[in-house]
Amino acid sequence: MRILHLITSFNFGGAENHVRDLANAMNELGNEVFVISSKGEQVRRLNHGVKFIRLKMRDIFAPFHIIYLCFFLARNKINVIHAHKRLSILLAVVAGKIMRIPVVVTVHGQPRLDLRPLISEKWADRIIFVSKRHLYPNGSLRKIMQKSAFIQNGVEMTESNLSRDYFSMVYISRIDSRHAEVISLIIKEVLPVILKDYPEVTFNIVGDGKSMEGIRKEALALNLKMLRNVCIVHGFVPEIKPLIQKSGLLLGVGRAAINALSSGIPVLSVNQKFMGGFVTEKNYKFYQENNFVAKGHNGPDSRILTGMLIEYLHNPVVFQKETEVLKRYVKEDFNIRKNTNEILNLYENLIESGIKRKSA
Repeated sequence: MRILHLITSFNFGGAENHVRDLANAMNELGNEVFVISSKGEQVRRLNHGVKFIRLKMRDIFAPFHIIYLCFFLARNKINVIHAHKRLSILLAVVAGKIMRIPVVVTVHGQPRLDLRPLISEKWADRIIFVSKRHLYPNGSLRKIMQKSAFIQNGVEMTESNLSRDYFSMVYISRIDSRHAEVISLIIKEVLPVILKDYPEVTFNIVGDGKSMEGIRKEALALNLKMLRNVCIVHGFVPEIKPLIQKSGLLLGVGRAAINALSSGIPVLSVNQKFMGGFVTEKNYKFYQENNFVAKGHNGPDSRILTGMLIEYLHNPVVFQKETEVLKRYVKEDFNIRKNTNEILNLYENLIESGIKRKSA
């Protein structure tokens, strides 16, 4: 198949990482894969066989982007378009409609944001949700259930012999204003309390974004106060797996949580909106279906978060053993090869049904 992945930006983020891995996996399975996006750090991590085309997408230029895409689709004889994130989805469904090429979209965030305006959900041929909670029929989404699918982000499964520092914690996310709030809370309200009893703790921050400078200043202030590097701000890291595998605990959600659990690293589910608890065998199904986001829970609370981290630090080995049990579940549910084949089958069914309609 000749597949086009369309995504607005291609730097750090769960959707961007997913597109990179999906494009590479599809290419390795013998497909001709194209990625159109703005230039970003992920470009360097695409396989040589994946063709990258730079296009800086902006809402104001949407009509011109659509014209360009129509010519691109015709010239490269694309069989299916897979779009990710709001503007890319809108451009894809319009160009796909004009050129009569099937369009698959993945909702990585909130459906009400990714699937706007209305034609995005109406003209998409298939809609993939990475969180089962968003797939449940409610309100306006009920009418698109028949063309929706639940396929989660897959990751490469790798074993590691790296030595692990149980007192090293890592938080991985896009560092925008919303995510910066929870990182700031940890630096200013949680770590000062924890360090009184556990002075060896380190907090690694991985990601990039517009709020990074403020986080650097807060981290520096704590480091100067403690006379050592408690907070290590890494910025963008092309390959995060080794850093995760050397850590004792990951604080986060989504793809970062999947990478950690697949390596046997405990996860505490927390982001800017929801704070849950540690992922265990007992609650694994809930977190798995919600992309490891603690949907329905309250937002981050410094006192409760401090208590949970002290519980972990008191006996980290117990949490490590619990997570070892979860590795087999994660490897079954989130294997990139398995999930890629599910999506390729979805493409093939769409293309075949389109051919039947044309010949009817």
